[in-house]
Amino acid sequence: MTMPYRRFVKVSLTPHQQRFIGRKMKGGGYVSRDEVIREALRVYELTEQDDSNPELEAALRRAIKSPLRSYKPGHFASLAQRKIRRAMAA
Repeated sequence: MTMPYRRFVKVSLTPHQQRFIGRKMKGGGYVSRDEVIREALRVYELTEQDDSNPELEAALRRAIKSPLRSYKPGHFASLAQRKIRRAMAA
C-alpha cells in the first residue's frame, strides 16, 4: 500500500488553539498535533458537505457545548458514514 502524497503547510495558531490541541493529545486517541488538526478539518468538511444529517448535527452541537469531552478519532466521520450506508441500503 502506498502512502498518499501529503503536502506540508505551516499554520499559525492562537495560544488557545495550541492548548486545545495539547488537551486533545493528553486525553488520548491522538499521537500528534497533525492528527488533531486533520480530524478537525474532516469534521468541518462533513458539516460543509451534509447539512441535512440531524444525527451528525446533534453530535457536533454536543461536542461544541462540551469541548473537554474526549472523542475518538473518526467519531464524527463514522456518524456521516452511517447515514451513507443507510441511504445505500434503501
